[in-house]
This record gives sequence, structure tokens and C-alpha cells, in this order.
Amino acid sequence: MWLEPPPGLATLPRPEVIWHEAAFAEVRFDTGSGPVSYFFEAKRRQLSRPQADVLAADTHRHLMAQVVGRALVVRQIFSGREVLRIERDWAPGTSMRGAITAIHFDPDTRVTISYLRGAGRDAVTERISVPGVPR
Repeated sequence: MWLEPPPGLATLPRPEVIWHEAAFAEVRFDTGSGPVSYFFEAKRRQLSRPQADVLAADTHRHLMAQVVGRALVVRQIFSGREVLRIERDWAPGTSMRGAITAIHFDPDTRVTISYLRGAGRDAVTERISVPGVPR
């Protein structure tokens, strides 16, 4: 299996490899315009398409949370199908990565997000249920 460079890149820079589990890895590249991740599952020998701006991954349910414009979108890793879209009053004047201070998937099928809200940049933490199938 070979990793194809994402659109706009002739070659891939040096990767950061994150082993989420013994047989599940995320290979992340800093492309200069934001990180791009590929996911590899060794058991089934699956390799995802390049995924931009991934903030968290749920390896048990094969889900990822990524920034899409001003929304946080949860998608299936290998199909790319959208499962949940989260839009909030994120702090203005900062990137989504800057507004979201912490994020992780919980074992009880929820995602926990800490972020800065609105012009006052109030710190907020939410736990949101994530459906198991695309809507």
C-alpha cells in the first residue's frame, strides 16, 4: 500500500505516525496549509483516503472528527460518510483549531469537546451523543 500525496503536493513530507491501537495507525503530514491524515487498519489492510484537519479518532467505531469550514464534522474513517455535524458559536477571529481546546471520543459513544465560545471567549465543555450510522 502506498500513500498518494493529497491534491496540490508532488511529494509527501516526513510523517508523524500515531498508533491508536496495535493494528490501527494514523499517519499525519503537515502540508503547510494544515495537517492531512491517512488511517491504516492492519487486520483488514484498509487504507483511508487523505483526510484534512482531523482532530480526534474513535478506533472502535472507525470515526473521526475533523474541521470543515466553521463546523466540526464526525465521519466514518474509511467511507468518509458524514455521521454528525456540530456547529456552535465558536470564538471569532481564530481558526477552528484555535477555538477547540480539547476533543476526544468517549467509550459511551459520545464526543467531548472543550472550546472557546463567542466574542467573550468563554470556556465551554460539551458531551454530545454520536450516532453509529450516517444520517
